[in-house]
Amino acid sequence: MKPHRIGQRIVITSSSNRWVATIDSSIPQWQRQSLELWFGAWIALGAMLGYGALARPEEEQMFYAICLAFWSFFALRAWRAVRWRRSGLEVIQLDEDGLTIRMDHGPRQGKPEHLSWGELQSIETVPPNPKSFLESMDQQFWVVGGERLLIHGGRRPLVVGKQLSPQDANTLCQALEKGIKRLKPTA
Repeated sequence: MKPHRIGQRIVITSSSNRWVATIDSSIPQWQRQSLELWFGAWIALGAMLGYGALARPEEEQMFYAICLAFWSFFALRAWRAVRWRRSGLEVIQLDEDGLTIRMDHGPRQGKPEHLSWGELQSIETVPPNPKSFLESMDQQFWVVGGERLLIHGGRRPLVVGKQLSPQDANTLCQALEKGIKRLKPTA
């Protein structure tokens, strides 16, 4: 069947027994280049801190070690954002077994989270809160986060739809609900 697009980032394909939505994580080239340039500068700072930890007197090495611990935390987050923006895809799949969500990185498939039809309860969109500082940070291109769909069922709710616009999230939620109605077996 011909793919159906929602906005610039979402592609939906369906057949008689399968429904798949893929959400592309790509950003404009200038933003990706800025992110990668910033990551390169962060790596250079880490190299300087590492040199300082090795070359400075023993009483200063503790300071550099603490700085390197904080640097490592943010370097890992930055690498995760760079990798996600280069080749990340969120995949939502409905089939005869239920709902599956994966976070793929290029050709490498992510670990699937599965909800059987019996566990699947409801799907809702998370409305934006413009007064929330943390939410506004989650919507920035240098962060991996800001999910807009909440899927209830199982032990904990599943979140998907990183940094989707509210309109795209609502349209995707409606399409997902239609796919569920079509594919969910009747008892």
